[in-house]
Amino acid sequence: MQTRIELWQLRYFVAVADELNFRRAAERLSITQPPLTRQIQALEETVGAQLFDRDRGGVRLTSVGQLLLEEAQRLLGDADALVERVTARAAAQRPELRLGITTVLDPELFAWLEPALRAREPTLRIVRKRQYSQQSVADLRRGALDAALIGLPSETGELTVERLFVDPLVAALPAGHALRNRRRISLLELADDTLFWPLRRVNPAYFDHYQQQFRALGFEPQRLPEPADHHVLLGLIAAGEGVALIPASLKSIARNGVIYRELREQADLHIEVALASMPGADDTALTLLRDTLRRYYGKPRA
Repeated sequence: MQTRIELWQLRYFVAVADELNFRRAAERLSITQPPLTRQIQALEETVGAQLFDRDRGGVRLTSVGQLLLEEAQRLLGDADALVERVTARAAAQRPELRLGITTVLDPELFAWLEPALRAREPTLRIVRKRQYSQQSVADLRRGALDAALIGLPSETGELTVERLFVDPLVAALPAGHALRNRRRISLLELADDTLFWPLRRVNPAYFDHYQQQFRALGFEPQRLPEPADHHVLLGLIAAGEGVALIPASLKSIARNGVIYRELREQADLHIEVALASMPGADDTALTLLRDTLRRYYGKPRA
């Protein structure tokens, strides 16, 4: 004889009490009627009393059945509330990483990162924001991000910055450009071209750094504002509207009418990719991110 009542049996009982029809209750529970009938009988044996009156007029609760229904509904409600509380607590404790990723680089450079993080922490929730580096820096400072993969130079101020790798700049030229047959060119050979270049407000540190580099090299071409959308930029270059200096990783974005050429000055013309975070930040998700990046790129550079 069964000596205790299981929650699932009470759910069976409540379904029958609600429907007052074994067939409809079985359909509601997605089971067949015979096992439902057996479980109600087992429940009656456990409590030592009949729970339903059954006759040609239908199914009705007995007085004991009515008492059990009230207690069962309260108990099942408490059980459901318990599960909701535990689930909410588990969700609150689930590690989350809010990560900014610079739009300057090819996003495929970091395609490996999320699978690598989830392989080490399957419950990790990752929220990514593709945006300019300076926006990520601002979001870090106001607590809207936990970490950011940014391009340097950037105004990082008090942030903790770990340099990961270097992406050299290359020249993006119209396919019919006079230098099309050269594999490697000098920046100065583009002095007579119109250069698409980002406005200073996009990243003042980047703009000022390259302003100094260009002046040191004697490179002062006519400029046009660089479109934020890389595909738009390539379209303008293909149309012969100008040239651009872009990270080498973006060469993976093929565009008819655009060719890429290495620069002799690439030692001075490059973007450094770095991980930025607030000083002292060291939660589980950020620690995991740092360690995963270090394993992939090697020891961080100062």
